[in-house]
Amino acid sequence: MNRLYVARRQLREETDPGLEKKKAKLTHQLENDATFETIAREWLNMKARKWAPRHTERVTRSLELDIFPGIGNIPITDIDSVLLRLVIDPGALEIASRVRQRCSFIFRYGMATGVCDSDPADPLKVVMETPVKKHFPALTTKEMPEFLSKVRAYNCNVQTRLAMRFFMLTFVRTIELIGARWDEIDYEECIWNIPAERMKENQSHFVSLALQAIDCLHQLHSITGKGELLFPKRGVPRETMSNSTMLRVIYRIGYKGRMTGHGLRSVASSALNESGLFDFDAIERQLSHQDQNDVRAAYNRAKYMEERRRMMQWWADKIDSWENRSQIVYPEFNHKTIETTNR
Repeated sequence: MNRLYVARRQLREETDPGLEKKKAKLTHQLENDATFETIAREWLNMKARKWAPRHTERVTRSLELDIFPGIGNIPITDIDSVLLRLVIDPGALEIASRVRQRCSFIFRYGMATGVCDSDPADPLKVVMETPVKKHFPALTTKEMPEFLSKVRAYNCNVQTRLAMRFFMLTFVRTIELIGARWDEIDYEECIWNIPAERMKENQSHFVSLALQAIDCLHQLHSITGKGELLFPKRGVPRETMSNSTMLRVIYRIGYKGRMTGHGLRSVASSALNESGLFDFDAIERQLSHQDQNDVRAAYNRAKYMEERRRMMQWWADKIDSWENRSQIVYPEFNHKTIETTNR
């Protein structure tokens, strides 16, 4: 058909010929460039702005191993549920479930950017088995006195003992603990500021430090204070201690299969919620369970700051009582009046 004729017809129909030409060119380009892998990597680049680097690497590696070899070079519009089901390995339920979910996110991104019209991963929820959610072993609060007594009696080096103590007082994730740096500790405010790049959800997190935690840091400073890390690998000051250090202690005192490092977070959550003294949202914030609403999350971070200070001191005192040390009376907690010698 004569291009001049087409342009005149578009003008009669009040359509901009130049705009239509650009639209047709873009459509042709999208159809040729929009393979599944291309769109997936666009999605990864977008998510990487919010994700922690290690999480981005983990998701990228998963797609490169489990999906790209099968459908990476296929135009995203040519992929349907049948083809996708053949590619996703159903042998490992947990992996398959994650892969299907990631594919679904990619197809939805494609729909939002106009390169595809549907999400063929979504219907697979019906035919794919959902893995049974695994819960980390955790003790009850009634079992904690005996557990802490065995931890205290365990023969290990001072740095490991202090790491275990600080771990229990702060109930952070293991990976967050072993990467702790001295420049993250604010002695004046009695706060440990964990930067976003070391957090699971790539959002900074603060941990209010109770009197017992400050005392623990002062003891530790005489051992590792000349370096950057609170808990370096023995003999290798620039490397962190192993993330299995605390777990080995737990195993060696006889709690294998009954308790884990993550289980300690569950114990803390249970004790704080059962106390009835603290707001649920404040507890969730201290556990660094992120709110999906950024505005609400920022609001809660500020709103519950003082409550989280009280919460962490209460938790430290609870640990002391479990260790049969409740006869020790600490002065009234005031983070502004604590000695702030930064040794």
